[in-house]
Amino acid sequence: MKNLLFPISMLFLFSCENTVKEEVKDYSKITLTMDTVVVDPGDEIINLKYGLFNNTMSEDNKFLFLWNQGETTLDKINLEELRLEKKIQFEKEGPNGVGVYMGWMSFLNEDTILMSSMGKFSLFNLRGEKIREYKNTKEIFEEDSLSEDEYFLKNPIIIENGDIFYGYLSNFKDNNFVFSKADFKEKKLRRFDLEGSQELPDYRIVFTTGNMGSIIGSEKSVKKVGDLIILSSSAYNRLYVLDLKQDSIYQVNYSPRLTPTGKKGGYPEKLDSEKRFKELMAEIDEEINFQPPVWDEKNQKFYRFSFETLPSEINEGPLLRSADQRPISKVYLSVFDEKFNLLGETLLDELKHVPNTVFVRDGQIWSYVNVEDELGFVRMSINYK
Repeated sequence: MKNLLFPISMLFLFSCENTVKEEVKDYSKITLTMDTVVVDPGDEIINLKYGLFNNTMSEDNKFLFLWNQGETTLDKINLEELRLEKKIQFEKEGPNGVGVYMGWMSFLNEDTILMSSMGKFSLFNLRGEKIREYKNTKEIFEEDSLSEDEYFLKNPIIIENGDIFYGYLSNFKDNNFVFSKADFKEKKLRRFDLEGSQELPDYRIVFTTGNMGSIIGSEKSVKKVGDLIILSSSAYNRLYVLDLKQDSIYQVNYSPRLTPTGKKGGYPEKLDSEKRFKELMAEIDEEINFQPPVWDEKNQKFYRFSFETLPSEINEGPLLRSADQRPISKVYLSVFDEKFNLLGETLLDELKHVPNTVFVRDGQIWSYVNVEDELGFVRMSINYK
């Protein structure tokens, strides 16, 4: 009996020790430790005139690709070594032409990138050579069709060697945004019904004066994490998640404690007064603004920033001014597990600016910052009290 008792006792002690060591974190008392790093451009210049307005990243977050409109180059930035790895020269015209103006880019794989110019999009390799051109016309798809005014919004997700696109189709004439799947191999177009989305406080406001017009609305984001595609909006907290394995969408609803679930809504769709346009945009930006969630592979967590702006004079700044360009009053951080369960949220008193072009590497949250006209990043490590 004594020989049997010893191993049983050891097993009991081992199990208890594991239970005691299980870490418990208080997600309501998060603080950040921050440092700033700068990318070495070598003998070149990284043009930050428009910030990181037109960029895309490799899926593993090792490389940032930044489009330089003036030089027609794609700057490949190594984030592991914090250096400009190369400038890839492209042509504006000809068989390998990208077009006069680059609208958006999406990364496909380590040697292929999708580029869109004036509603037309093509696949290029990272030597500047065009390898595929897409026809975005209503004749392409057999079961459904695109109207003449429909096109994909910025940065759709592309998979299956570029045969399938997931993204928002936009029709600005009737203020219609539909999340869709375009299968160019099977010639099928599928429009997804996002249940309950019509009830959410989305907005698009058109300001017209004479023959000129300006449009501003909520920012819609499409992000891929593993086999999931996550749809988010700056106007509300609800997420829509597409499971690529099931080809079906489900909703993620959560109840934040520190912020509203979305903007108030009910805004006018058209204005003909510049003064009222600026007033209304300032009012909307003072309400809560949500950023897309980002995935932390190391810690198996999602992080999502949200923020509110200060009341501002309507005559300050340009006409089309995004919320994150205004003086900020509060920045919040919400933390979720891998199944989008809200673990906690906190007000980040130490942050006085909105994180920009946010991603996670090695458990740290990275955010773009201009450091005396050099490309820099603030790296944020989360501390749990």
